[in-house]
Amino acid sequence: MAEKDQSREEDDAVALVRVYCGLASADPADRPASAGSTLTSAVVDDAGRLLHVCEIGDDPAGYAQLVVLLVERSGGPSGAAIAADSDDHTVTSLLSAAGRPLAIADDDSVDDFAERFADDDSLEEMQSAPAERRAVGLARALQAGALSAVTLPAPRDLAGYKQVLSAHAALASGRHSAAVALREVLRELYPAALRAYPDPAEPVALAVLDALPEPGMLGGTIARGREVSVAADAIAAHLAADGVADEGKINDAVTALRVAIAETPRRAAVSRALTSAVAETVRQAVASVRACDAGCEALVGALDARVTTPVPGRRAAARRGEPVAELPGAGLRALRPTEPEPVPGRRSRPEPVPGGS
Repeated sequence: MAEKDQSREEDDAVALVRVYCGLASADPADRPASAGSTLTSAVVDDAGRLLHVCEIGDDPAGYAQLVVLLVERSGGPSGAAIAADSDDHTVTSLLSAAGRPLAIADDDSVDDFAERFADDDSLEEMQSAPAERRAVGLARALQAGALSAVTLPAPRDLAGYKQVLSAHAALASGRHSAAVALREVLRELYPAALRAYPDPAEPVALAVLDALPEPGMLGGTIARGREVSVAADAIAAHLAADGVADEGKINDAVTALRVAIAETPRRAAVSRALTSAVAETVRQAVASVRACDAGCEALVGALDARVTTPVPGRRAAARRGEPVAELPGAGLRALRPTEPEPVPGRRSRPEPVPGGS
């Protein structure tokens, strides 16, 4: 799925802090009900600055993607409050079953938040899609204290998956820690890898580092240039055959690593006598990240096979013109915002409220 990442470089450099997440779907008037399979997620920090915007699937895989994002941004599974625009999403049902703080806002409030908490100084934000503006508005409403996220009762059909969701959160947190450890190992023992791969924990980078765990394997002299090139082609073909990615993408990754090795001076402390130790250390650091990925995939696969699309909530059904009286009660409760009546006009930037959840 194409992802629109609006992260800024200065935001990426900010230390991990408490973050706030908004989840919004497209307006039902703009799409058929059957098309509501994706959500837009927006994450802001304690000052209301937009850190990240992307689309996620409204399914267990999308839930897992959101959990990973929040762990990366907040440093832990419980460091984020979440607000959503509806009570009938699979993702919100799983969040509730996992015991995560959650707020559900009605349509009028969501539209108000999108208007009131918009950043008039950001042309890109003002020209973004309605779903993005709604998601950002929900996130900033949490940050400003206009919404409060609380732990909601788990939907009855998901109550038995609390342990699975908790285990997934633990693995997501462990994966983040393993990725940080890998980065530090590379910084000390294989700095060229960090030069080649901004995110060394990305799947293609992991595969290449596992196959080429120390720089000497690609750091040949001009005399050995042909030999190194042949070896790189063989590695790319092998990884492509394993289904890591297409051969062209892997070739690009191997080439980037080879160029980075050529441009990075070998550290005196990392002598040839330590080559085998360096290779083994890098491989084990890579394996640690991959082990967490494999565990997460297994749990998400189990959820995907068992979780069904939730019954539409009463408010969502009413928007689509469906008979409300025949619908069972929804598993999530709507929380009305408790803020005073909005004053006319928009603020340029929401101001943080101390202690807002």
